[in-house]
Amino acid sequence: MLATKDTNCASQNGIMSNFSKVKNIVFDFGGVLLNIDYDRTYKALSKILQVDFHPDNLPENVLKILNEFETGVANKETFIWNIQRLANKDVPQGKEIIDAWNAMLIGWDTSIFDILLALRKKYKVYLLSNTNEIHLEWVNSDLEKNHDISDFDVRFFDKTFYSHLIGFRKPNVAVYNYVTHDAPIKPKETIFIDDILRNIQGAQSAGWKGYHHHPADDLGIVLREKLKLNF
Repeated sequence: MLATKDTNCASQNGIMSNFSKVKNIVFDFGGVLLNIDYDRTYKALSKILQVDFHPDNLPENVLKILNEFETGVANKETFIWNIQRLANKDVPQGKEIIDAWNAMLIGWDTSIFDILLALRKKYKVYLLSNTNEIHLEWVNSDLEKNHDISDFDVRFFDKTFYSHLIGFRKPNVAVYNYVTHDAPIKPKETIFIDDILRNIQGAQSAGWKGYHHHPADDLGIVLREKLKLNF
């Protein structure tokens, strides 16, 4: 879920359109359904590596491994090894890197669960996330341990699409085309909700409608009052 280069562009209002014919809702994960704070991971990694770890300051080879990790090209062990190589002095242990990498994952507003279940009665609901093996392990563990949810993917969604499992990452138009054909859904009947503007623009280039969500906004109010979705 790490944002690279341009990070979170969610300061602008959503990109409005006519959503009356929407039948499919595709949600981003972090910043929409799951509360996150990228800076917590940047600071944690900077501390244990004793370097300035921020996407805007990282060399291209490091950005490459981040992209490969989130598209499934690199596995967890390869990712950890590459991060360890960045250490300025003492090399952190694998668990330290995992903990720092997961520091951005804050948790849930539990009303999200009820919203998703209510939406599924009227719409097809999907999840499309730029994520990775480490983050998804944390998510599944947290859901089961703290919320007694062991079937997140099938209880709350018609289908989930995780970048490291499907091999595509937003905002590449290929990821939206993949979902369109795999779901399958009609682009003109589909709205994508994401907190990063360039991901919305990618979805629009594939023919989807888009809404640029601000993480501080109440998602239920956005869906009902701004998007006028009926659930």
